[in-house]
Amino acid sequence: MATPESWCTPTAPDDPPAPPRQVIPDLISNLCVKGWRPIMLTGLLRDLLVTHFQPRLIEDTDLRDLVWRENAGETKILIESVHRWRGELVGFRPAILLKRNAYRNLRVGIGDRAGTDGRGMHRYSTFWVGSHTVFCLHESGAGVEILATEVQRELTEFAPEVRKALGLKKWSVTEVGEIAEVEEARESFIVPITVGWAYEQNWTLERESPKLRRVSLTALLDM
Repeated sequence: MATPESWCTPTAPDDPPAPPRQVIPDLISNLCVKGWRPIMLTGLLRDLLVTHFQPRLIEDTDLRDLVWRENAGETKILIESVHRWRGELVGFRPAILLKRNAYRNLRVGIGDRAGTDGRGMHRYSTFWVGSHTVFCLHESGAGVEILATEVQRELTEFAPEVRKALGLKKWSVTEVGEIAEVEEARESFIVPITVGWAYEQNWTLERESPKLRRVSLTALLDM
């Protein structure tokens, strides 16, 4: 079983070390500049899954041939967001599709106020809470169950490290849905997995103009 501290899987004594597992290379720098955004969470999910579906990291032996490759003609499993998926590929190979669901604001203070900084500027903070659905597709019912379990275990076991390393308030698998047959595709089955998340949005408002001067009531009445 993989350990979050090393981001790698254990190997047999004679095996060479497994390559380190890392999240999106530019994610940390983007977080420092922009803070969390929903599309970055979609990218995080995709990166975690494409990294997992490699020969040395796939846990279930029945899935060992489902190796992800960047080249669409070579990959044995499609892993993509729903707005970038390629329907012609899903028809003959397993797939994992990612969809962002609605997200809502959760206020943590009156007027989002979080105090003032060293310059006396007002600081604000609020939480955004939402989820993604990870759709696992396979040509057989048993196959999609095994695939969904593989995905669930991967996302569940590394959730503590993801939360810690990336400063998320919440990141966890909250539900694995029931198996269903895809109506648009012949002999294709689907299992949805819900990943809940929450992140904090912080900002500071800087005053660019002087405070409004007091307006005399007499001046208003004379207008």
